[in-house]
This record gives sequence, C-alpha cells and structure tokens, in this order.
Amino acid sequence: MRRFLILSLAAGLAALASEARVAEACGGFFCGQQPVDQSAERVVFAVDREAGTTEMIVQIGFQGSARDFAWIVPLGSVPVEGSLDTFPQAALTALDANTAPQIFGGGACLDAAAVPERGGPPSTMDVTVHTREAVGPYDAAVIESDDPNALVDWLRDSGFRVTIPMEPYIAEYTALGMKFLALRLQPDRKVSEIEPFRMTLPGTSPVVPLKMTALAAEPEMGVAVWILADQRYEGANWPNLEVPDDYLVYDWSTGRHNWTAAVARVVDEAGGQGWVTETATPLDDYRSLLERTTPADEEQAEAVAALLDLFDGHSYMSRLYTRLSAEEMTSDPIFRRSDGVDVPRWRELPPDEGVDVCWGGRDLETASPCEFMACGAGGRCAEVEVDGVTQAGCACVPGATARTTVGPDGQATVACQDMRMSFLNPGDRETPDATPLPDPCVGFDCGAGTCVPMNMTPTCVCDRGLVAIGRIDPETGTRSTSCVRPTAPIPDSFYAGRLPERPATLPAGREVEVEAVEPTLGGGACAAAGGPSGTLGSLLPLLLLTLRRRRS
Repeated sequence: MRRFLILSLAAGLAALASEARVAEACGGFFCGQQPVDQSAERVVFAVDREAGTTEMIVQIGFQGSARDFAWIVPLGSVPVEGSLDTFPQAALTALDANTAPQIFGGGACLDAAAVPERGGPPSTMDVTVHTREAVGPYDAAVIESDDPNALVDWLRDSGFRVTIPMEPYIAEYTALGMKFLALRLQPDRKVSEIEPFRMTLPGTSPVVPLKMTALAAEPEMGVAVWILADQRYEGANWPNLEVPDDYLVYDWSTGRHNWTAAVARVVDEAGGQGWVTETATPLDDYRSLLERTTPADEEQAEAVAALLDLFDGHSYMSRLYTRLSAEEMTSDPIFRRSDGVDVPRWRELPPDEGVDVCWGGRDLETASPCEFMACGAGGRCAEVEVDGVTQAGCACVPGATARTTVGPDGQATVACQDMRMSFLNPGDRETPDATPLPDPCVGFDCGAGTCVPMNMTPTCVCDRGLVAIGRIDPETGTRSTSCVRPTAPIPDSFYAGRLPERPATLPAGREVEVEAVEPTLGGGACAAAGGPSGTLGSLLPLLLLTLRRRRS
C-alpha cells in the first residue's frame, strides 16, 4: 500500500518506574515495557511564549519504496531560519512510553496571525522558495504560492511526489495563505533512514493539519500530541473529554487494559472529534529521571541529550490523545492554554463489588472481547466463535466497509471506514503521467461479502447480518478480512443507521449512494454463496457506487 502522508511510530519500549531505585537499576528512561499505541501519529510542540515561537517535532512513518516517499505539510508561517533538523527516534519512543497512561486495578502547523512575516527569496514560476536544503536524510523545501497549480507543478518538477488526490487539499490551504514544508528522501538514502523531523515556527498556538492526513488515514487511527510549555494546554476547537471508570477493563496479572478502545468510544459518542488529556504535569520529575539515567549505548545517550534539550526552558507537559477515522478529520485541531488541574498518568480504578481487589473496572474473565475493539462510529462490535475461541468482529452500517488494520497493540483489528473516503480508485492515475491503477480486489476473498477497494487497499462489505474479522500474516504481513456470522444476531435497527454527511467544502473521493434493502425472511433460499456452513445468508445492502469524483 502506497502512502502519501502518514505520521506514525512503532512501539515504545521504555517506562517510567514508580520508584527511583527501580528506574536507576534498569537505566531510567530505557527500561521495562509498557503498552503504547503502536500505530498512532505523534506530534510534539514546545511553546516558548517569551520568544513567540513553537518548536514542532513529528514522527514520520512510511511504507513503500524510497522514490515514492513524499511528506507535505501546510504551515502557518515560514520556519525560523536554521531550525530545520531531525530528532532522534529513540528519544521520541522513550518520551511516548514514559508518558503513556498507566491503568491499575486498585503535517503540523501554527497559528501565527499575530506574527509578522519576514521577507523571502524572489519567486520562481510564481512560487516563492523560502528554503531548499538537505536535512539529515531529507531534501527539504519550504515554499508558497498564490497559485496552487503553480505550486503543484513546482513540486513535481523538483522531484517531490504529489498525487492527484492531494491537489484539492493543497488548493484549500493555498487559499488560506498557508506555506508548505515538502520532504523527500535524497537519492542515495533508504526508507530505513527516515527520522522524526523538527523545526521552529513563529506563533504560540499549536495546530495539527489533520484535514490533509485524511488522504492516508486508516480507520480509528490514534493521534498523540505532547505540548511542553509553562502551563497546561487543552483542545481549543474540539471538545475536551474524559473516560469514565466504568468504560475501563484491567487485568492485574497481565497489565492488559482497554484504554485506547475506551478513548475511541468517548470520542465517537462526542460526534467523532475530541481530546482526552492522558497526563498534565510539571516536568520536574521527568527531567530528574533523565538526569539520573545511565545510557546503555551511544543511541540512548543521544536520546537523553535531545530530551533534556527539548525540556530546557519549559516547566509543564500536557499529553493529549484521540482516535479518529478519515471521515472525522474535517477540521484542524487547535490547542490553547488551560487553567485545569494536573492530570496524573497513573489511574487507579475502584474495584466492583464482589470483584477481587487485584482487578479494576470489570472482571476481564467476564468482559467481552468487544471491550477491546473500536469498530468506529459506523460500526457495531459483536462476538464470534472462530476455532472455539471467542473474538470480536465488526458489523458496518450501509455506506461503510470493514478494513483490517493494525490496532494499538500491534495486532490485527477491524474498523468500519466511510467508502466516500477513497481518493485513489481502480482506473485512476496517481499522477497525470502515471499508468491507470489496477483493482486490488482481484483475487481477494471476503467470504460472504463484497470486496471494495479503499485507496487501493481491499476492504469488505459483509452481507447483512455478518461481521468482519481480520488477520495479518505474521510471515508476509499480508492482511485478510473475512465475513462471518456472529454468535448473536445484529439488530435490524442497526442497518437503518447512516454515516454523517461530509461537508461540501471538503474534497471527497468516491461518491456513494446507499439504499437499504429489507431482509428476506425464512427458508434457506437466501443462503450466501461461500458463507459459513449451516448458516443462512442474507442480502447485501444495495450499494450504488460510482467512481466519479465530487467537484467541490
């Protein structure tokens, strides 16, 4: 699967120990293992109100060949001269693991409207090139133009890969007067050399440009944001949410909990946008732990130095988290200063009556696997029996399709994705001179369902009454999705649900019209071909799909 904009990070491997002597014994920031959302986007902002600037660090992840790599992010202002740099991967990994919430049973830019712009170099082809330089493994450029077509032409002529679906987003941000940071790998560099990127921007109001991220977002994607400043920060234009204790399940014996699924639930209940503050605390303890850390090698020593430098001049850290699908990325989240109280990362749950004190929330032995599944706003989780094992599957409302993806725990999961959010479809061209794209559904078996390509990835619309389960082959990484019958029926009322209308001002991909079909009752005549043995099939909701592009 090719990706044109994705900010992600692999698993964090370090944890903050509860006692200093334990931390010192195992190397401070680089010890132990705690679960973090392995597939989340990660962005760090360090706000300097005195200087009127904010440093931004973002993790960049990419799957594909080096020549296909492109990372283009809209910016409110031109970065401070000389600030473009990379950031150690180990430092960002350790920061993530050491600030992740602990549950116990007992493409960024800044709002710089108040900051005057400095003059830039002269324009070329109606495009102003503010900087073009080598930064670590990257060929980096900061450009702007009043003409989005000229800007796209410049990027392509300069070797930056810009796909056709990116064009309307570039036009939208260009109309707002935004600049663009464009990265590509230098010709002699490999994908394995991709590193987090850092820069300093004028302004003190962090913003994450998620609208453009929708082009490559997988369903129920985690987004983690750290803000280092002189006080707590919170969401400004998205609601600030809390996870109730009774949404959480925790197993003391294994350390497994359902925090990320619970966050997804409260965000969906809030309409698909919102932030949960996972921790908000002074930086003193983290700075002290770093200073006591004994690095095991040069990589760890570089990470410690980078984090201490990042913390310098800041006294407070806020960590916010959300789970979003592409159809929910309709606006760019902004962050503001908050007068709220500290939020500890350690959360102790009161035991339920009759539950052993070593368990918090509900007893994991009686909890459904659906407690750990986030099917998305257009989905409903249901239990299924596979080879004698109870697991979770997702039913999707008409107009949504089930996609197998990587869950926060690094394992296969399924979520329902809005079919309108497919920007690259069979027969399309990625760039004007490219060959038409093939159909990824050829040879893909959904079982009792229909394969629908989503951004050149096969997904499954299951026959009515069935749910989708996913698998990732441990040897090849190949993802598969199958439609199976749940242990309990999906209510007919579920299929009357519809996904929200997408704002007409935003670019969209495939047009999808949905008409619900009444279920056929009785008899075995409606048995679905290829369906589970001994079960009755059901009619697939009638989906009228056209591959025309919406004209905004």
